[in-house]
Amino acid sequence: MSIPVYIRKDYFRAVDLTDKSAHILEFHYRPQTVDVFEEGLSVFHMEYILESKTRAEIIEFYLTDFGLRGRGYGTACMNEIAAEFGKKGVTMITAPTGYELAPLGYTGPDQYRELMAGFYAKTGFAVSGDGDLAMKILG
Repeated sequence: MSIPVYIRKDYFRAVDLTDKSAHILEFHYRPQTVDVFEEGLSVFHMEYILESKTRAEIIEFYLTDFGLRGRGYGTACMNEIAAEFGKKGVTMITAPTGYELAPLGYTGPDQYRELMAGFYAKTGFAVSGDGDLAMKILG
């Protein structure tokens, strides 16, 4: 069962990325999705389920342009979205670290899972012992 809830419709946020450059990102929150734009162009997409009023599960997320990887967009977006979840009473976020098949651009599921585990650890998530689940406690 999922509980669709509007967290926020949309808002702008100034962020500094890895190269220390400033960017204005526009966050659009909808029930079960968050889309992030910069200068009108999509940069990030997330799908999630609120399993309860206090628990969110990330189904998937991705940068819309593979060339944006490693520049800090994913980290900035994930940190901002987690903060918004926390403001709305969510206390735990879970997410898979990989899938049966790796997305295009990766050599395989193991490489993808390893990269995702590193990303989640960088954004404050703990990765389970078997490496298949990431979890973040908020607040």
